[in-house]
Amino acid sequence: MPRKRGITDEMIIDMYKSGMTYKEMELVVGLTSVAILNVIHKHNVPVNRKKYSGRPRINKVNEHFFKVWSHEMAWV
Repeated sequence: MPRKRGITDEMIIDMYKSGMTYKEMELVVGLTSVAILNVIHKHNVPVNRKKYSGRPRINKVNEHFFKVWSHEMAWV
């Protein structure tokens, strides 16, 4: 889907920084959420992952499980 006429990268970044969600921006900009994220990454804008990460985890996860070798890790 092409970008709507007159929408610049700076406008997309300003919308993102103002707290607009990707779904809201899709309608205004005319790009998909992946294309909007590519514009944000192209200009090295820090992404707030906590805000847009989706629903929280249901189960607890040991994120450091594979950092130290163990027999349990080898089994997995």
